[in-house]
Amino acid sequence: MGELSNLYTLRPEDLEKAIPADLPTWETDAHLGWWDFQKRRWATLWLMRSLYQQLTTCSSEAQALEPGPEQDKLWHECYKTVAKTLKEHAEEAKGCFIKAGQVMSTMVGLLPDEVTSEMTSLTDRLPVSKPEEVFRIIREDLKYAPSDIFSSFGLRPVASASVAQVHKAILKSTGVVVAVKVQHEGVDNLLMEDVSTLNTVASQVAYWCPDLDFREIIDEMEKALPYELDFREERRALNKAGQVLRSEGSSCIIPRVHREYWGRRVFVMEYIDAQPILKLLEPQFLRDFQVDKMEVVRSLVDAFGLMAFKVGLYHADPHSGNVRLVLDPSAPGGARPVIFDWGQFKECEDEERLTTAKVIHCLANFDITGVFEALSVLGFTFKADVLNEDMRRELFERARGVMKDTVNKAVVRENVQHDLNEHKERVQRASLEGDKKTKASRSPIWFLEELPRCVMGFLRMLQILRGLCVALDAEGLPILNILAKRAEEALQQASLDPELTSKLKIFGAHHTRRLPSAPILRYSPSSPLESLVQNAVSRLSADRRAVGVQIAVMLGTQLVCDVTAGTLSNSDLRSCTGETRFRLLDLSAGLGAIALLRCLRRLHAKQDPLFAGVDKPEDLLRLPVGHFWPDFGGAPEVSPALGQILTHSAGLQDAFPSKFSSSHLDKCADVWDHFEKVSLVPGDCRYAYLLQVFVIAKLCSIVSGIHSFHQFLVAELSPLGLDLSLPTGRGGEAFVCRPMDILSRVSMTEVQASRERRREQNANSSEGPQHQSLLQAALKDPLAFDPLLGNVSADDDAAFRAGMSLTASAKGLAALFSHPELHEELSALRALSPSEAKDSTPLGWFLTAGATSFTTGGLQRFPLRRRCLALAKCSRGCRREGWGFTSGLGPAVFHFPHAAPEGLTIAITVNNVLSGQGAVRELVTLILAHFGWKPTWTSMPVRTMLDAKQMLDQPELQSVVAAAGGIEVIRSMISGEPKEKPEDPHEEAAAAAAAAAHVAAAAAGAASDVARRGAFLVAQGCANLLPM
Repeated sequence: MGELSNLYTLRPEDLEKAIPADLPTWETDAHLGWWDFQKRRWATLWLMRSLYQQLTTCSSEAQALEPGPEQDKLWHECYKTVAKTLKEHAEEAKGCFIKAGQVMSTMVGLLPDEVTSEMTSLTDRLPVSKPEEVFRIIREDLKYAPSDIFSSFGLRPVASASVAQVHKAILKSTGVVVAVKVQHEGVDNLLMEDVSTLNTVASQVAYWCPDLDFREIIDEMEKALPYELDFREERRALNKAGQVLRSEGSSCIIPRVHREYWGRRVFVMEYIDAQPILKLLEPQFLRDFQVDKMEVVRSLVDAFGLMAFKVGLYHADPHSGNVRLVLDPSAPGGARPVIFDWGQFKECEDEERLTTAKVIHCLANFDITGVFEALSVLGFTFKADVLNEDMRRELFERARGVMKDTVNKAVVRENVQHDLNEHKERVQRASLEGDKKTKASRSPIWFLEELPRCVMGFLRMLQILRGLCVALDAEGLPILNILAKRAEEALQQASLDPELTSKLKIFGAHHTRRLPSAPILRYSPSSPLESLVQNAVSRLSADRRAVGVQIAVMLGTQLVCDVTAGTLSNSDLRSCTGETRFRLLDLSAGLGAIALLRCLRRLHAKQDPLFAGVDKPEDLLRLPVGHFWPDFGGAPEVSPALGQILTHSAGLQDAFPSKFSSSHLDKCADVWDHFEKVSLVPGDCRYAYLLQVFVIAKLCSIVSGIHSFHQFLVAELSPLGLDLSLPTGRGGEAFVCRPMDILSRVSMTEVQASRERRREQNANSSEGPQHQSLLQAALKDPLAFDPLLGNVSADDDAAFRAGMSLTASAKGLAALFSHPELHEELSALRALSPSEAKDSTPLGWFLTAGATSFTTGGLQRFPLRRRCLALAKCSRGCRREGWGFTSGLGPAVFHFPHAAPEGLTIAITVNNVLSGQGAVRELVTLILAHFGWKPTWTSMPVRTMLDAKQMLDQPELQSVVAAAGGIEVIRSMISGEPKEKPEDPHEEAAAAAAAAAHVAAAAAGAASDVARRGAFLVAQGCANLLPM
């Protein structure tokens, strides 16, 4: 095949003998007339009808047989016959039918093995054009005789495809061996005719079944064909792909194009002697040449991600015939993939490129909110009557399922059957419910109004590339993880380009909401303190324990330390500033409590009729919630007191709706209705994560008449300096984030768990208890507790998100908690007095970041002691206490009235929920040490350790820790370095206790199967709770 012929001594008989008799030839169709094309079209349609009847007959006969060898044999023979007939028709008809056969060859596991193996020959053994036709096209396009350009020319092509074939030649001018790609004569007419045939078929199908209208896809093919047939476009794509891969040091090879010889149907490029990629299936080949198949395939997938997200270039046809292999011991895996045939490619603009990268990054990071915001920017239009929160969840899970780690053919086939069964069940269920217009649609994209064409090239590339990985038996390849790393790099680079951030929607370029002004504070910096804090923040950033962080320290009403560092998120490298707003997450409930208390005191002072009979302000906390909200908890006479709600002693933690999901975070009315149906049992203090804010929001609405929780907080707290805001998406806010690697691999366990969750949801059983505990709700559906749900960018108050999406700056929080008016009001209500409420459970330990005791007004208590132990033993005056709010997810604000003569206020905001609380703990300890104090709430009590250790004995949690690889593996995930097993049993117990505490909370869960979810939860728990 590689033999060259001297063009000066070439004889006519040499041309006739160049192509072996057993190799099919491309008979020129350049002069076919209208009637010839009509006969070709009808022959194709008749063939499709015959094959359909054959498959239908086989199906009927198979149903009459018992499952077993006889039935399998029947289907085997049927598939074998159908595949052979299809391949023969493709070889005869050529054009789009060869392309269809090549795509079918990559659908390993999706199609029967008989079909995919038969179609494989269409990737490397196709009809070839005769030498005289090749020479004629060279003369016509390059305006030179072949002998003027080449001294030698291989008459038999080294490769042939559906559009063109490639010959080996030697340039006359330089003696360099090159590859010459020449288009088959008449192929342009054939392909355009085939598309016309497909349009006819699609129109007829759409007429018969409007649900299955694929005419837009055919239109996209028709628009792309002229570019595929113009080799000047392919040459440009080769140049672009080669430049980016070489500049980034990729091991993948793209042939270099020749600068001089190129035209519409011919171009000259670098000749690369490569072997078939399917050689990776041969164990002997791998052993002989020491090739690591998984590493080679990984480098191939990485190259496609690099091209897609770096320059917006998609190779749309990466089947096994277009990807080959060059042995290279110095390359990763011992070989370098070569990507040929760039006839089918897609380019996209920066907006499409980076928004697609955002979708992949959010999928990998389990950021469901970010995915749908990015899809909206891309142009996905979902049907309004079906896109609720549950539907978003289902689509998100299916998207991750598509991007799961590669599996073997049998599992692929099993998944296809499961998806088909789910599809049928949906159609049947919707038909029974009477929704025949939308949900009963048989279209696979029934939920869409419009599928943007810009993503079709990416989806096609992804499907074929994944099929190639399966065909190569590259099982366990983390495709999403590989692509997401390149997507993150592209987003990071773009975020540093002011031109891109100013015009692209994913960077908030078109949001109109403005942030409220940050508080204007008297600033008298303390150089030693600021230097100390700045060095600590730099260390945290270097250790990857902080992404973005703000620290504000005030003495009295004077700002003495204002430090901001880091970036808006892992993928957005724009710098945080003093004006940046951070998500408050569960701190919003605490701020709501303060705002409610302010409002109640003011109304009481005005002698509002609602408070008739309440003489003293401190008596307000003893009022039953039913006094304001008559239906709460069943009846007013058994309703818990307001103070019990604020101190987490009303039993809210065990009152989650039985089917609590992420959709409840925005459904205030549903949650309020649930509270009117359950009877709460006040008792021991148990931190009411997520649910407390719903009760507070309702009470705020009742007493103030302001139905927006955000607007109520602004009205009450902004006069005291709090710069509270809804998210704007304009680059003025930091996004909740975590290291992507933890969740970017999608296991079959996750896919199966998601499928099971949908099955239970569709069952819609009303049996069982009306409510459940936090632990039960978290283990059942951790995604509902994922802090990344707070990343919504809302232009109104519609997205409540349990208050998690509200934002503020550290300076705003410090200004509020240092304000004398707030101190006076809370003191008047006796809201700062110590209460007996204390959550001693491991769950409460995590959720409160160790500050498990509360004041009567629901603020957390922060005990201190002097750093000098000798003084502490002789004087009780060396022990003091502060108040404020902190959480296991990061942000915190503290006020210590006695830590300094003027009072000391510390506010810290962070956006990394994996290690944010650890960073807060380290920073507040450092700042307090500067003033001579040491926090005591950060030390985990022995009792809590023992209780947490017992929790690990529960089967559910044991499987979680095991899935994470054990405590030590989890610790290494946090530090980034392997950690040896601790010799101190106390340290190991503390690590286990910390892990168990957070697993129980499940507050930052983000995957779909219990084991993978738990692995992440345990990791975050260790980061936040391990003793210092």
